[in-house]
Amino acid sequence: MFEEDTSPRPAAPPALSVTAGILLAVAIAAVAAGGFFWVRQQNQALSTQLSALEQQSEAQTAALKVLQDRLHLSSTELERLSSTASDAQRKVAQAQALLASTQKQTQTLAQQQAQAANDLAAVKQDTGTQLGAITGQITGVKGDVSTNQKAITATQAELDATKAQLKSTIGDMGVQSGLIATTRTELDALEKTGARAYFEFKLSKQTKTPVRVGAVQLLLKKVDPKHAKYTLELYADDAQVEKKDKTLNEPVQFVVGSSHALNELVVYQMDKNTVTGYLSAPKFPGAAAPSGN
Repeated sequence: MFEEDTSPRPAAPPALSVTAGILLAVAIAAVAAGGFFWVRQQNQALSTQLSALEQQSEAQTAALKVLQDRLHLSSTELERLSSTASDAQRKVAQAQALLASTQKQTQTLAQQQAQAANDLAAVKQDTGTQLGAITGQITGVKGDVSTNQKAITATQAELDATKAQLKSTIGDMGVQSGLIATTRTELDALEKTGARAYFEFKLSKQTKTPVRVGAVQLLLKKVDPKHAKYTLELYADDAQVEKKDKTLNEPVQFVVGSSHALNELVVYQMDKNTVTGYLSAPKFPGAAAPSGN
């Protein structure tokens, strides 16, 4: 069976008054309201600071981008400047090499000019010496020319006198001969007239084969100096003709070739074994013998 608790109960706390409760509530509300307002102000301040920080960050980001762009541009410009500097250095090296070459050429040219000046001085000196010698030679030549002119004048006079002695006669064929020569000097005079072609010969009895003279061949057979006569054989155009007992200075005439060009043979000197003379022929085939003067 349960026993009934008979111990005394604890005393109840004293009850708060209504006014105190209201004040406490008001105080709590005020504290709560002040804290909310402060928190709100702090939040607004933090929002403002955050917005400012964001704007500052954006400005810094933009500035950083500008710096990056400038840095990239500077890098490109630096590369260009570096390339330009390399080109400039290469050009400077080339210019230095060219300058060295030019200086060397200038030095060589100066040496050549000095050598040329020395050579010119030597040439002038040698020229002066040679000029003096040449002047002396010219003086001597003038004297020789004067002497030669006198000799030519004398020779011309002698030639004119010799021509005057030349004579014309009838040949052994009965044809009027041109001028004939009876000496070597007169033969020279005849050759200088240029009227005909002249071929001098000297024949010997010791020669057993014909000797070619001009367009014919001659073979001496006999000489008679006492009576001034001779005999020879003449070969022309595959024909043989004997000219017998011809006299000194007599024109011995014969024709040669199909044009029957007149040739003349004259012996102007002889001894017991030889005869000396000349053959006269036209310069142009078919020409007639010139008439005497």
